[in-house]
Amino acid sequence: MYAETEVRAMKLEVINAFLTAARHSLSQELQSEIKRTGLFVDPSENAIDEVAVYLSFVGQVRGTMLLGFDLTTARKIASAMVREPLAELTEMGLSALAELGNLIAGCTCIELEQLGFSADISPPTIMIGARSRISTLGIRRVVLPLATQHGHFNLHVAVDIT
Repeated sequence: MYAETEVRAMKLEVINAFLTAARHSLSQELQSEIKRTGLFVDPSENAIDEVAVYLSFVGQVRGTMLLGFDLTTARKIASAMVREPLAELTEMGLSALAELGNLIAGCTCIELEQLGFSADISPPTIMIGARSRISTLGIRRVVLPLATQHGHFNLHVAVDIT
């Protein structure tokens, strides 16, 4: 059994793994600098952004990762990923955003493995709708606002360590 301070330290390491993976994946895919502009904790249930990419983690690290975008930023990032302008968020654009979620989650699993934790990921799910709510069932979410040349968006991480 871990002491409370050990669990907090592990959670910080795990959150940093998500941030490191996001920075690496985004900078490679978007060919631009990524900056974290803050950090806050959200209750387990809250409204999501207009477009969200949702993935689950199972294993020693279990929980969810969510990328939340406003519609304009989602379209701009999808355009950058497919290397052509998208006037609207098409199926191809949504697929690009889902792949971005996969890239970040896969890179996170590698980072977690280097820390001694195992985790597997689910396929991504895309949610669209500004008034949608999501609950992480009692697991508080750490929200990492990120900025790119294409706009701002949020990386939500709600994980538990077993």
